[in-house]
Amino acid sequence: MFGPPLFSFLTAGPAFLKGAFSPALGFSAPLKAIEVSLPLPEIDSDPPAPPFSSVINLATTVITVPDLSINTIRNKIDQFEASDDVFSKDFLTFLVLVGSHGGQKKLIRNTHELGPFLSTLGTKHVAIVDRGLAEQVGLVDGPYMASSHGFHPVRKLFPDRQGAFVASLYLNASTAEASPNMAIAVPSRLYYTVTPEKPLSGLRVAIKDNIDIAGVKTFASSRSYGELYGTAGETAPAIQMLQDLGAIVVGKTGMSQFADAEDPTGDFVDFHSPRNPRGDGLRSPGGSSFGAGAASGAYDWLDFAVATDTGGSVRQPAASQSVFGFRPSQGAVSIDGLVQIHKDLDMVGFLSKAFDILKRVSDEVANTSTIGDTAATPTLIYPAHLFPVKNKAAGALYEKVIASLERVLKVKRHPVNFAEEWARISGNKEGFYEYFAPVLYGYLTWGQYHGRAAFREHYKVKFGRHPYVNPLMQMRWEDGERMSSDEFRGVQRKREEFQSFMETIFGPNTFMITPFKFGEPEARDVYRPAPRERDRAEFAWGLRQAFQSPMAGQPEVVFPVGQLPTISTVSKVEEKYGVIAAITGSRGTDKALLELTDRLLTEMKLPKTVLTGRVPYKE
Repeated sequence: MFGPPLFSFLTAGPAFLKGAFSPALGFSAPLKAIEVSLPLPEIDSDPPAPPFSSVINLATTVITVPDLSINTIRNKIDQFEASDDVFSKDFLTFLVLVGSHGGQKKLIRNTHELGPFLSTLGTKHVAIVDRGLAEQVGLVDGPYMASSHGFHPVRKLFPDRQGAFVASLYLNASTAEASPNMAIAVPSRLYYTVTPEKPLSGLRVAIKDNIDIAGVKTFASSRSYGELYGTAGETAPAIQMLQDLGAIVVGKTGMSQFADAEDPTGDFVDFHSPRNPRGDGLRSPGGSSFGAGAASGAYDWLDFAVATDTGGSVRQPAASQSVFGFRPSQGAVSIDGLVQIHKDLDMVGFLSKAFDILKRVSDEVANTSTIGDTAATPTLIYPAHLFPVKNKAAGALYEKVIASLERVLKVKRHPVNFAEEWARISGNKEGFYEYFAPVLYGYLTWGQYHGRAAFREHYKVKFGRHPYVNPLMQMRWEDGERMSSDEFRGVQRKREEFQSFMETIFGPNTFMITPFKFGEPEARDVYRPAPRERDRAEFAWGLRQAFQSPMAGQPEVVFPVGQLPTISTVSKVEEKYGVIAAITGSRGTDKALLELTDRLLTEMKLPKTVLTGRVPYKE
């Protein structure tokens, strides 16, 4: 007998690997019949191991090892388990060992040593593959299903319990655990290696459903829109860039209709809002990138999300879910391939539970190399119109942030009151907040009506009826139809005035710290009047702090700095929600802004990766 029971041993020749899976190319081509280059030894087994050639689907693990020692193999398996959430020891039925270590003869000599160990793993078949041959066909480490038709990569179905996704890119499926929502198919991390050409290799990303991906429907939360246009023919340049850099798109996330200011429950008709995973689970996930925020705050298996921001749609859900969010400078990322509101304000942004990933992705994608001046001595603006906040506990946290920023930048805060500066500089009798109140509201009204004109026309031609849209969008279209070109040009001029005003306050290499959000996010179980009967401030009338960066084209990062308790009216127990700060920089200081935030988190000894689930931090 050459080895312990239950094993068959073989070495793999070229025919064995012909057409093996190549993660770099993203396909699984069939192997021709599996052949064994040397006769298999007779193996006693009770019960006997099935003949390899008769196996239809065999759970397989490919491991590259420098030698065939137990410690080497064990350490590699432990490494797989620690670094990958798709791999499990269930894939060790068939073990493919890749390396240059003497082939079958060496394996047979090691049988008495390896046999008992492999038996504990449930391994029944072992193959030896030369490293050069594996590299030639693109066979890399990780879990597979093997058969006479080839090595096929595997994906794990993770349940979308929060209802954050509207589509899984690889397989639209559900599981008992996921009910009533879908499950998202996610590939093993082991297939991907970071290289200079692919610095984002293997990072899993979710894409907001107003951004095109070739071969996938874009709904923008409108069934009529998806019904009319079907699958997209091209991928948006920003997403194509991410894929070229190695990121793996796993699905599309839900949103409010056409990225407007809808609230959960009351405003949603075509699609519903996802659930905020934080606290009592009955809070608004923040709009309009609801799904991106909920997924980032709920799922360890997702690395980051891409969304769009017109008046806060990246930063608000990031804050509501206590994760990191970044809106780059206007023009830093292409907005082609988006269902846009207006090019003056729309921007692609990023969310992640891990700041290091957010920074890594943004540094690769946001092109601001020709904008901004970071050579000058930095200035730290302390907005006196926003501080101090009324909540003493939150105020104490913000004061720690400001003091830490002073230490990091080696400067003292510079108090500025925007309303007072506006009165001094502009000479305009109308107050700062009153003068700019119509800007975001006007852009949304004009953009939603005129930006959807082709959609309305094409839908009516094809289906002979008008497309249905949610109540808020109906109001936008009614108001947009009445808005004259002169009125909108007036809104645009005010935005340009706002940007010029901010540029007088934000000199080169200037940063401003603001209190972005604290306390419970808004409740989701609230019935509201029809949009026309509500305060228009709910739909972006006014000048909120979140409007500054889109109106002035500045970069802004939001990040959690702590958490505070509150007694929930739902769970009847103490729940904790994040305290969120934001830093806004001079236009074009994106990389410096992210670096400053990184240094600030280090200075404050804050975790750079928040927890998923009910709370962002441990006690």
